[in-house]
Amino acid sequence: MRASDVLKGTVYEILAGDIDCQITDLADDSRDVTQGTLFVCRRGARTDGHRYIDDAVARGAACIVMTDDIGIPAERSAGRWGDTDGVLIVRLYDYRHGIGMICNNFWNFPSRSMKVIGVTGTKGKTTVACMIKSMLDRWGRRTGLVGTIEIDDCIRKIPSVNTTPGTIYLHRKLADMVANGAEYCVMEVSSQGLMHGRVSGVEFDICVYTNLAPDHIGRNEHRTFAEYGRWKRSLFSKCKTAVINADDMYSGCIAAEAVNAGAEVVYYGVRNHTAAGDGNVCMAGAIHRLILHRVMGIGYECERTDGESTYMTVGIPGEFNVYNSLAAVTTCGIIGIPMEVMQDSQSDMKVRGRLEPVEIPGYARIFIDYAHNAVSLENVLTTLRQYRPKRLICLFGCGGNRSAGRRKGMGFVSGRLADMTVITSDNPRFESPEAIMTDIETGVLEGGGEYVKICSRLDAIRYALEISDRDDIVLLAGKGHETYQDIEGRRTQMDEREMIRQILEEKNAGIVRRCDN
Repeated sequence: MRASDVLKGTVYEILAGDIDCQITDLADDSRDVTQGTLFVCRRGARTDGHRYIDDAVARGAACIVMTDDIGIPAERSAGRWGDTDGVLIVRLYDYRHGIGMICNNFWNFPSRSMKVIGVTGTKGKTTVACMIKSMLDRWGRRTGLVGTIEIDDCIRKIPSVNTTPGTIYLHRKLADMVANGAEYCVMEVSSQGLMHGRVSGVEFDICVYTNLAPDHIGRNEHRTFAEYGRWKRSLFSKCKTAVINADDMYSGCIAAEAVNAGAEVVYYGVRNHTAAGDGNVCMAGAIHRLILHRVMGIGYECERTDGESTYMTVGIPGEFNVYNSLAAVTTCGIIGIPMEVMQDSQSDMKVRGRLEPVEIPGYARIFIDYAHNAVSLENVLTTLRQYRPKRLICLFGCGGNRSAGRRKGMGFVSGRLADMTVITSDNPRFESPEAIMTDIETGVLEGGGEYVKICSRLDAIRYALEISDRDDIVLLAGKGHETYQDIEGRRTQMDEREMIRQILEEKNAGIVRRCDN
């Protein structure tokens, strides 16, 4: 494809080279550049793509797209490019629009070839997205997935690095889905993804809103809660239909954004919230906690404005999963999936790392959950407490180089709601794990709970299992689906399921390990 065709619909300035040179691929990482690649110099939080122009050229880039004057070598500023070996050099104006247009031109607007469903909110994105995909799969529709756990292009499943990947990689995977016969794509859309323009050029058919609560506020994320909410809200200016949690206090703002963009609004909820007005509504009636052979779930009466009522059984416990289920049922009802298909899908629903049970005969009930902020942890602990364990033991740490406010908040919640808190390490990144644990300890003390500190997560899990008995519940919070630990920029293998297996094998073999605390 000619560069002029790839750049069609964008505003750019030619600094050097032939605008009709041939482009064979797109990249925003110079290490991915091959002969004929168009290299986009994206300025990120940690580095600036303009610093790698020479590397991209050396690897065979046919075109360099600059998005900023910052980082351009001094000898090449002010148009002094000299000999570029025939490489096309352009400056792109309005990166947010331009990068999406470039991807769509190159991959022929892949999101137009599928029905794309976006899911956003502080909590519940992953569960709702997985529920929607499960219903579509059960209905026999080929469906791709982009989310926190993995990217599924209908042939391969690739572990995710970010909830919403970079623009070029995202469009590449959307194009793969189309090539693999996908009819639908379900996509988690994070506030960071919206802020950094990662979904630029993606055309959404349905967007789902779960909830909004203070989170991701800090130096490396959003400056204020207002900014965080503004980016979440912005997704609903891009869709044809909005599915909104009527019980959430910010639902009116989300609905206004959707209405202003000409979208249809459909609500779901547990309480008959006035925000829903006379619009289309899917509500939950009576809610029941379910326990069958120590497997916990929840059931509810699904009531629609057309008068239909259906009992739904969800294979994951918690009232918040009634909301997640309603979001998925409402969305799939719009699509036209029969209710009996949705019932079958929900009854055996499991999501990796989301109140994921680890069943060990003769031991406490163990759950692995991704809860990594105070609101999520409170929801999970409150849910587990409702199943009346003899003791509720909560093990967690907090991520480094993230909002420090999370640490005290999570500590306070666990101190207040758990019988025992085991403070340990999560992803310390470039911070001291001991310092992070001390921050958590402050919150636990305020919550008035009993606790221990064990830095090694393996030893911490061993301790939690040793002090528990069959009638207890042990919650391993924070890691969820993750199978690594991030220490000083290096990811080492760490899967809590494997750690539990290792601990049990050692115990069965008579090996005694000391847990220092």
